[in-house]
Amino acid sequence: MSPRIVRAVLIFCIFATGSAIAQQSDSQQARAEVALSNDTLQLRYLGSGSATGVDGSRIAGTFFLSEQRDIVLSGALLIPTDIDVGIGALSILIGPQAYAALLEDENSDVMSLTLGAELRLLLNRRLGLAVSGQAFYGPDILTFGSADSLTDLSARVEMNVAPRLTAFGGMRWFEFDLTEGGGTRTLQEEMFVGVGYRF
Repeated sequence: MSPRIVRAVLIFCIFATGSAIAQQSDSQQARAEVALSNDTLQLRYLGSGSATGVDGSRIAGTFFLSEQRDIVLSGALLIPTDIDVGIGALSILIGPQAYAALLEDENSDVMSLTLGAELRLLLNRRLGLAVSGQAFYGPDILTFGSADSLTDLSARVEMNVAPRLTAFGGMRWFEFDLTEGGGTRTLQEEMFVGVGYRF
């Protein structure tokens, strides 16, 4: 594994931990999630992005582990848009997300800066029933290491099961296009379930 990749990942971890601690005071926005599939585990922290000065913005930090011992760390900043599509319960956030992946194969680490969006449609406020989707893409020019591009797509349904607890389930498609004709490395292409806790 390249020493530069290791240093970059350590710096990213320190930054993400510091941001998470700094955001814990915002009890309205802070949330921790655990998502499981047959072959993957994901831990995610979401907090207020109030430091940006934009109301409603969010930060996210994620740890992903696959059955093949692929590890992916990511951090995002999502900013709400003023796009009006005529559906009052629909929220749209856009922004960058950085990924640092330590893949199982030796010398096949990847770093990527992506741009994407998150859409969430609230169907029933009392139940907290909503559908949401995320789409992030990192082109070749912003992807480094053993991959040419990154694609991360997911969709889920969520519902409150307790005052601070949310249950969700959905589908994720997460893959890298590898360099030098290496084909595609799919980290996740399956259903998942999980729970989220609001602080």
